[in-house]
Amino acid sequence: MSTAKLKKQVLVHLREQPMSLKELAEKMELKEKRTYRLIRSLFEKEKIRSMRGEDGVRRYLPAEEE
Repeated sequence: MSTAKLKKQVLVHLREQPMSLKELAEKMELKEKRTYRLIRSLFEKEKIRSMRGEDGVRRYLPAEEE
């Protein structure tokens, strides 16, 4: 699957619910390293943002949602 399609898929999953890197990698059936690169790219383009949950785990969600 192309990187552009994977990035769109990341955004679709994150709109459903905020997820950690590990959760997202498992959901998309990708290695964490590849998932991290997708997240980093979207983060740099300000398409997603991160937050820390009460459990201390960083989760990602689309930037436009509050």
